[in-house]
Amino acid sequence: MKLSARVSRISLSSTAAVLAAATRLKDEGHDVVDFGPGEPDFPTPENIKQAAVQAIQSNFTKYTATEGISELKEAIIDRHAQEFHTAYRPDQVLVTVGGKHGIFNLVSALIEADDEVVVPIPYWVTFKDVVHYCGGRCVFVRTLEEDNFRVRSDQIESVLTGKTRLIILNSPNNPSGAVMSESELQKIAETARERKIFILTDECYSHFVYGGRRPFSLASLGRAFYDHLVVVGSLSKTYAMTGWRVGYCLGPPDLIKSMLKIQSHCTSNTSSISQRAAVEALRGPQDSVREMLQEYSRRRDFIVTALNTIPGVHCNWPDGAFYVYPNVVAVLKESAIPTTADLCVRLLQDAHVAVVPGEAFGTQDHIRISYATSQEQLAMGAERIRKFLGKTGQS
Repeated sequence: MKLSARVSRISLSSTAAVLAAATRLKDEGHDVVDFGPGEPDFPTPENIKQAAVQAIQSNFTKYTATEGISELKEAIIDRHAQEFHTAYRPDQVLVTVGGKHGIFNLVSALIEADDEVVVPIPYWVTFKDVVHYCGGRCVFVRTLEEDNFRVRSDQIESVLTGKTRLIILNSPNNPSGAVMSESELQKIAETARERKIFILTDECYSHFVYGGRRPFSLASLGRAFYDHLVVVGSLSKTYAMTGWRVGYCLGPPDLIKSMLKIQSHCTSNTSSISQRAAVEALRGPQDSVREMLQEYSRRRDFIVTALNTIPGVHCNWPDGAFYVYPNVVAVLKESAIPTTADLCVRLLQDAHVAVVPGEAFGTQDHIRISYATSQEQLAMGAERIRKFLGKTGQS
């Protein structure tokens, strides 16, 4: 069968593949510790669920405007202004089917063949594939583990050319948990503005930062940066609403309008019921966000400490999100396992622990573990990893 060239340039999401493999084992009756998904294990807060019930009962179940209902767009603007001191207008907002959809819309609207897109390593899996799908070329910037994977402004500046169209930033970062300093972010934003390069800032994990850090948005730098900045946000992580599929983009009106054109021929509107629930999430009590952050902080402390007691494993302390990105190069060198992809297959098959290989994120020496699961599961999974590595020569 002859397929389009653009489809051949991409692959199935690695995180989706891990989820599918773990699900198959669970369906066969195996007890799998699943560290693969980037999904909160907390239930969606009750007030949000009740808003959805009310939407159904009031028959709010029809199509809406493709860009989202006015009530939700205003709620996004108000919540962002309250938390990040921004000043967006309704024509600068697009409601999307999750944050990933917003990223796809943006790259599709901006990138043509041979346009260059700067992507720091490690990167979230979709960034690379969506650029390739649209015919662009990724220019990778490799961050350093000793810098806790934070990309520096001089690294970004060193790779910019006349073909650079877009810089993708993700802080807090998936998979590393890296959080960039506000000063470095400002330097990058100033360079991009001077050179008329767009920035996509993926802020889906912005509320989950540790060690006294405060949530930050690049849009907080002021309106002077708005013309070349697109904020992608999501309610999935912040409000434990992954299955509801609600994201949003904040950006220049003309670009938002172009993204809307794409969406109008793709998904049309986000679910009307989910939109009503999202209004309640943004306007209602925010206690659940603080409670999740406190619990994630405890889990982070536990899993990093546990992993660093396993011979052959070294794990940095992430500053945000809910992932750890341990280095397992010593494990690979001292065992018969050649790559982290092979290690992850063995961990799933032999130890029934699901993790994602670093190759999916652009590195060769790491695996990603999500600690968005219970402390009991974290302890069980860490012990299974320890025993498995002991059998492969790590003792």
